[in-house]
Amino acid sequence: MFIYYRAKIGYFVVSKTINMQLTDFLSPIPENLFQTIHDSSPKTLVNVSDMYVKHMPDLGDVHIAIIGVEEDRIKAIDQGCAQAPNEIRKYFYQLVQPKHNIRIADLGNIKPGESVNDTFFALNAVLTYLHEQKIITLVLGGSQELAYAQYTSYQGMNHAVNAVAIDSRIDLTQHPTDDNQTGYLYKMIAHQPNYLFNIVHMCNQNYFIEQESLDSFEKMNFDLVRLGNVRSKIQDTEPLLRNAHMLVVSANSIRASDCPCSTQSNPNGLFGEEACQLMRYAGMGNDLTSIGIYDLNSANDIDGRGAKLVSQMMWYLIEGIYARRNDYPTAESNDYTVYRTTFHNSNHEIVFYKHTLTDRWWMEVPYPKERSQYKGMFMVPCSYSDYQAALADEIPDRWLKAYHKLV
Repeated sequence: MFIYYRAKIGYFVVSKTINMQLTDFLSPIPENLFQTIHDSSPKTLVNVSDMYVKHMPDLGDVHIAIIGVEEDRIKAIDQGCAQAPNEIRKYFYQLVQPKHNIRIADLGNIKPGESVNDTFFALNAVLTYLHEQKIITLVLGGSQELAYAQYTSYQGMNHAVNAVAIDSRIDLTQHPTDDNQTGYLYKMIAHQPNYLFNIVHMCNQNYFIEQESLDSFEKMNFDLVRLGNVRSKIQDTEPLLRNAHMLVVSANSIRASDCPCSTQSNPNGLFGEEACQLMRYAGMGNDLTSIGIYDLNSANDIDGRGAKLVSQMMWYLIEGIYARRNDYPTAESNDYTVYRTTFHNSNHEIVFYKHTLTDRWWMEVPYPKERSQYKGMFMVPCSYSDYQAALADEIPDRWLKAYHKLV
């Protein structure tokens, strides 16, 4: 028997479920979709993934779940995004499985509800359930506004949320009459109860963004990384992605030549290979549990170019998940070299940790003792360049922002 409770939280209704039945929310993948898939190897993903075509897969040992959301009614520019999940699948399942065995289950699509809020409710319910099952979930949108339902699925968990958004614009708009058209970032920040710790917004193109939005992000000690900074030294984005719990990717962050079907196509943006690299970095983060890829308007695609790129981004995400190393610093571990830096004009020091095998860096940030959820120390992912800055008597920006949020 399926029972659910509905409680209004924030801008829409979310669920608490008992004896969750995924088939109450998800529809099968159309069988005719697979007629277009040409598998050239027994290791092709279509042959090694479990898919909801006739029967919902058993989730017993699933590592990664894929769900589509066919919602594109919120804004006029979104019309066509509902087709994206199935278009992406046509190309994703022709790819060859990465080298390690990991179980992937495609759970089908959330159809548009009677209202947009009903779609949000369904996505929230499915994600909440999959979080409880410890399954990493990849959401194929649908429009970017669905990211708010992705965020609220973390409500009630025993940790604050770190979010990363990859987009050309900062979605902080507030609509005067229609809450559904209010920017998802605004809703996340305004949501009560507040369980948001940090937002990293990368690939923003400032000629699209009002100065007030940039100032607001800075005042809240969130991280902003412009497109040029991402592209000039993409390896420095890895620490920013490393401790994310949720990732929101808009196709609008990718240049139109590589992804011609984004809802707001733009000559500037990430190259396809850069988008894939960011996805791999994100997958390597041990805390990442939900990924949403949005704003792909398949009605405007050219030769499937955008859908092909997203399918390859998914492949790199999965490869990153394969490459995860549980290398978070702990008091019991002997796999770290510890570096202590002091500043010339004070007795303050910053302690850095470098893992001897992965070469990944962290820095320790002090916080009030009553913040017991951090178990004695709060670690911020960083890079060698942050250590070099501390040696040059400069406090790294990431350290300062984390410190101000903790105190």
